[in-house]
Amino acid sequence: MFGKKFGVVAASAALVSVVLTSCGGAEANNGGTQGQEAAAADSKKSVTLWIFDADPMYQSAAEATAAEMGVELKYEYIQDETYKTKLSVALAANELPDVFQQHAGKSYRTPVLQSKTVAPLNDTLDSTGLGAQFLDNQLVTEKDGNIYSVPSNISTTLVLYYNKKLISELGAAAPATWDDLQALIKAANDKGVIPIALGGKERWQADLLYNMLVAREDVNAFDEAINGKAKFTDAPFVEAANKVTTLVNSNAFQKGFLGSAYLDAQELFKNDKAAMWIDGSFNFSSLSKAMGDNLGYIAFPKTGAEDVLSATIGFQNAEAPYSLFVNNSSANVDESKEFAIRLSLKLNDEFVRKGLPGYAKSEVKSESQNKELSAYAADIKKTAKTQAMWFGLLSADVGQEYRDLTQALYGGQLTAGEFTAQLETLLHAAK
Repeated sequence: MFGKKFGVVAASAALVSVVLTSCGGAEANNGGTQGQEAAAADSKKSVTLWIFDADPMYQSAAEATAAEMGVELKYEYIQDETYKTKLSVALAANELPDVFQQHAGKSYRTPVLQSKTVAPLNDTLDSTGLGAQFLDNQLVTEKDGNIYSVPSNISTTLVLYYNKKLISELGAAAPATWDDLQALIKAANDKGVIPIALGGKERWQADLLYNMLVAREDVNAFDEAINGKAKFTDAPFVEAANKVTTLVNSNAFQKGFLGSAYLDAQELFKNDKAAMWIDGSFNFSSLSKAMGDNLGYIAFPKTGAEDVLSATIGFQNAEAPYSLFVNNSSANVDESKEFAIRLSLKLNDEFVRKGLPGYAKSEVKSESQNKELSAYAADIKKTAKTQAMWFGLLSADVGQEYRDLTQALYGGQLTAGEFTAQLETLLHAAK
């Protein structure tokens, strides 16, 4: 419309040039330019984005992607637990943003796909040529042949962070074995220091710790049990449950840990109140910024028969990774699909820059990182197996029951035998 108006003005210019000059043509022309800019701004496509990951690189990457595409970005960070509820409500009501991030795991991915609210990305991946940049098996193809998401995070794993200053003041070292861990817990308690900060309220930290303890007993125990080749009442599961009970009874965690939120536990560790924190590798950046050289890292200790590099617990699996989805009801669905794909690739560049393995090709070079992150990157390359967190492999309803069951173990409501018997019933019935 504006182009047609401009053509009329141009065609009439010879007739009115003297009048324009005498009446302030420069000002009139400037006003026309401002009108063009305003019209362009009004017609600018917009993309709304919901993110639960607190790492500031997500916002900076999203802003850079929007600038490159020439779209307006409406970015909203939502705290993790609040996000889960908000997204669940939005899925049910079909009131989603244009692009949104979703957690890893079948328990979270399946409801998104079943809602029929997300758009296939195949056409945009092909038409832009960007699909070729993703490494093999990094884009999940569903049974209907469509790709509905792109990655939003690398395969992060469970690690043990420790506070170097506090450990030194206790006259101890980072634990390498179960006996070392027990000795450190006692030393910390004797000095009034919290041994391990644990956010039990949301249940997942305690759940993952149990997963890791099982993997340290037998790296293949869960896979064999879930496939019916073994039982959840077998020795690895019972021994790991007994170790959970030992940790609780030895006051390994802060008082009231089952009611402590994840972020509360994080603050205890960051502020020199707790000697250790068992959490995901995704927190290296924020913890390094908060703690500087006080931050220490080790692979989870040898608490059972398995070596420390035999296995680790991953926060996602190949079939259900951390992902970006696009609302198929978006007013700007084509721009939103391209935005999600380009944002995924830009985030990949940031992971590669940090020295971590990416999910796509990248021309970015790894930059020098702090030695703790470098040590983690070296360990993860040598780790023989990454066992996906159990919750992420279960359906949403069974996953919630499983976490309730684990909470009961940590709360002392179930013995190791009772817990594993119920685990066997729940997970084999689900299978």
